[in-house]
Amino acid sequence: MRAYISLLILALALLPVPGAAQSLNTLYGFGGGAAGANPSAGVILGTGGALFGTTPYGGAHGYGSVYQLTPPSGSGWQPSVIYGFKGAPDGANPGAALTLGSGGVFYGTTFGGGVSGNGTVFQLTPPSGAGAWTETVLYSFNGGSDGSGPLGTLYLDSTGILYGTTFGGGAGAAGTVFTLTPPAGGVGSWSEAVIYSFTGARGGSGPESGVIKVKKAFYGTTCCGTEGGTVYVLRQSNGVWARHPVYAFLDKANGSHPFGGLAADANGVLYGTTVEGGASGTGTVFSLTPPATVGNLYTLTTIHSFTNGVDGGAPYGSTLLGPNGVLFVTATVGCNSGVGGVLQFTPPAGGAGTWTEAILHSFTGGSDGSQPFAGVVADGSNNLYGTTVFGGASQYGTVFELTP
Repeated sequence: MRAYISLLILALALLPVPGAAQSLNTLYGFGGGAAGANPSAGVILGTGGALFGTTPYGGAHGYGSVYQLTPPSGSGWQPSVIYGFKGAPDGANPGAALTLGSGGVFYGTTFGGGVSGNGTVFQLTPPSGAGAWTETVLYSFNGGSDGSGPLGTLYLDSTGILYGTTFGGGAGAAGTVFTLTPPAGGVGSWSEAVIYSFTGARGGSGPESGVIKVKKAFYGTTCCGTEGGTVYVLRQSNGVWARHPVYAFLDKANGSHPFGGLAADANGVLYGTTVEGGASGTGTVFSLTPPATVGNLYTLTTIHSFTNGVDGGAPYGSTLLGPNGVLFVTATVGCNSGVGGVLQFTPPAGGAGTWTEAILHSFTGGSDGSQPFAGVVADGSNNLYGTTVFGGASQYGTVFELTP
């Protein structure tokens, strides 16, 4: 009997616990049609507390949209569609979050559409008054060596150069990392350059997420390849970019297929997720610690291995690193109703021991939403914002807020 009680206590201790006093507010439920549908990308905070995002479907022409949610002044958040894609030549099916530039300008990508149907990089400029936003195609992919099908969020550096990835195309037909350089003086065409073409196999293929910058290097993930995907770093030397391996997911027990973007702390430790593999085949949360000698492989630590049960599973979104080293992750399956949730992972005190998982919200598939495909973002008050692909009043997805 004592042995049974001891095992029961141990089993309960291993279960995730609810988060501390989290309250979910559904800010908007998409209605389909012109209003947009099924947001697979997350939101970004704009000026004045407004939220901006994309939908791959719906919009005025059925090729996706860019939307804005304005904070309430008394009667709830106010939605508006600020651009509806036409397919050609402006692009179609935006699947990535927006990137905010100076002057309230946004940059983004579309997976399809454009001149050749292989996707675009676009700019959205706000009106000077009460007029409409202006969309400008900065680059339209040809689908060959220049890349095809950008899905990741763009990175904007201090000089105005954009860094991004394409899922396909490139010299190895396995995706690319590219740059877009603005014209001198602001007049003329932007210049696209592929700084790396993925090779497939153990070199990785299909980068779904964008890159993050850590010091002078760029880090990212590839979801696919002969095995289970990779984490890579690109470094520039004498004007030439070179890819260096960080970690290859060769053993499914350590995770497989990292789709989401990475986060990095001040020590250069990387954090991310895999959607498959791990103890039960439903994904992991991991960290990668830099080697003592540059050029060696990083050391992988499995922070959590999902069971596809109450703890969640299949985390496709990017990882958010919060205060005190806390990680925020979204799961598309599992949790109390089986349709995903928002999770928090707290590091052990002193750095040694087991991370603690907490469920901040378990989606029900009703008005609160279902299957958050993208990661969350935080504001200055530690409120979290994100999207769900399905659920909501019309079952076309939601934008939500989690308040502590």
